[in-house]
Amino acid sequence: KDTLPSSVAVTPRKSIIVGDAALAAHRKEKLRAAENSGIVPNSYLEFKTTMGTDITYPSSFLDKEFNSEELSSEVLLKLKSFVKDENVNSIVITVPARFKVPQNEATIKAAKLAGFEVVELLQEPIAASIAYGLDAKNKDGIWLVFDFGGGTFDVALVKVVQGIMTVIDTAGDNNLGGKDLDLAMVDKLIIPYLDENYSIKSFLKDAVKKEILRTAMKGYAEEAKVQLSDNPKVD
Repeated sequence: KDTLPSSVAVTPRKSIIVGDAALAAHRKEKLRAAENSGIVPNSYLEFKTTMGTDITYPSSFLDKEFNSEELSSEVLLKLKSFVKDENVNSIVITVPARFKVPQNEATIKAAKLAGFEVVELLQEPIAASIAYGLDAKNKDGIWLVFDFGGGTFDVALVKVVQGIMTVIDTAGDNNLGGKDLDLAMVDKLIIPYLDENYSIKSFLKDAVKKEILRTAMKGYAEEAKVQLSDNPKVD
């Protein structure tokens, strides 16, 4: 695969897994939580949106709490492990254009925890501009670049003159992304269907249980969303 999901999980044997295996573990965990609300999380995703904050993620298997930097460092360590033929000490990490100083500093800290000595940050709209510009026939002008990611949304106006890129302005939302589309599908389509065909009113009346149900159904919404990229409909 060309991409690695930014997912981290702790197994019952106290080992840390990253990527697709962690994402699968997360979905199974959320389904179990719908049956037993007392389950303590041991899988994590979308922690990019909490970078630079005091929010922590508990693990019952390790009896500790992770912060966003520690979870991000596990993803970076996994990516680093894919390079077999050389020792990688430097890294360029893309960040949302709307990241503030604490979020940028947290990103750098995550890279340091993963063993990188030299860390450079690049705004994601600029990274997209560079990637597109390699093949663009008409490079000069004003570009509108937007990045709608899993948890964040960025848009930038970029001026390009003879290959030199300058950001004119940026905007966006650090709490808007694909996860919000997933939850919208859950709220507007999946839960109403379940409510119509099954006896779940006790869940819907309880705010905690309803949120557990929403989270458990989110994985199905994401799968459907991905399939709809190539198919006119999905069951």
